[in-house]
Amino acid sequence: MAMEHINITFPPDLKEALDRTAKQEKTKRSTLIQKAVKMYLRLKQRKKLNILLSEAYREMADEAKVLRDEFKAADQEHWPDVD
Repeated sequence: MAMEHINITFPPDLKEALDRTAKQEKTKRSTLIQKAVKMYLRLKQRKKLNILLSEAYREMADEAKVLRDEFKAADQEHWPDVD
């Protein structure tokens, strides 16, 4: 895969933490940053999908209530003594 070079500025304490973690994991700084960015982007996408799913579930629940009420009215027409 082709790579592009970018410059990133970090506060000293964050750079030190990055260096320590890269050393502990026996990897390069850039590899660790790549993994972190990928994870961040995946989490953002997952949150977006969860929001969309929640909205869809709410809409389906609302539609189900409407259908329930429509069938309840139809049932009462045909079986008025049944509750």
